[in-house]
Amino acid sequence: MAKRVSVINFKGGVGKTTLSFNLTTGLTRYHGAKVLLVDVDHQSSLSIVCLGANEWTKIVSNGKTVDAVFRPFIDGSPFPGTEIIYKSAVVRRPGDKDYSSLDLVPASLQLDDVEIDLTASHHGNAIQSEWDKRTLICRWLQETGVDDAYDYIIFDCPPATKIVSQNAIAASHGYIVPVIPEAVMERGAPHLVGMIGNGIDKRLKALATLGTPRPAFVPDTKLVGVVITRIQEHGAAYSGYTDDHTQHLGSLTRRWGTDLVEPYIPSGTGVSQSLSASLPIYELADSPNVGGRNIDDDYRELTKELKKRIDSL
Repeated sequence: MAKRVSVINFKGGVGKTTLSFNLTTGLTRYHGAKVLLVDVDHQSSLSIVCLGANEWTKIVSNGKTVDAVFRPFIDGSPFPGTEIIYKSAVVRRPGDKDYSSLDLVPASLQLDDVEIDLTASHHGNAIQSEWDKRTLICRWLQETGVDDAYDYIIFDCPPATKIVSQNAIAASHGYIVPVIPEAVMERGAPHLVGMIGNGIDKRLKALATLGTPRPAFVPDTKLVGVVITRIQEHGAAYSGYTDDHTQHLGSLTRRWGTDLVEPYIPSGTGVSQSLSASLPIYELADSPNVGGRNIDDDYRELTKELKKRIDSL
């Protein structure tokens, strides 16, 4: 059985897609893992990074996206199998490392409309209906046997905790919260963790008592860790970071303790350059904006630490 993890934050712009991409490519490159990346964010940024815009557009036009998992509840269409999995999802250049053990279930922009339709759709018994629409990913994992084909399944979630995200949480053993050290995250991260434990998990466990059994359902989703992303460095400062980020990092450290995962990922143009080129950060080790600042090493060590925590779930 794969270890299943959601990367989630209700706030956008925190480096969630970047973390998902470099965590999964790091797991394949440095740990020989077989990984399935499931994009459940309607913005589809991760799908476009992995596949390139042209290939992603073609896949969307064929309807082979994660949307197909949710549409049967809305319109009665056939439930999908493994045809929505895109094999060896990372585009490679000559000389790049082999990331062929990373597969992808891509998203589409229409997933936002699917979310709205899911909310409005109901079938039969109210409790059964609410359970069914929140465990469609669990059902897909169960009926396809996908869970047995991978070491890790990583869900890249949208900046919201609505029904599609709840599907990912229902199927996840744990979740990772990427944050930028700023005031809104001091308040927002505890709220998100409370919402998952006391809101989503609690409600799902109540629905499960009267719903169709789903073997892939995880009743208690554990916090893997809080990951610092896009921290602003300042070489002249004692802490190495800007005053504002140093202040908020201190508050986050006091709040989260050992749940705060090191190393921290700095902000920089090298990170955006790697995404624009659809390349894992590790492939830009010779770039002064990446290797020159050790960002590739930071991601490799972060992947190692997160793997250890995920394996212990």
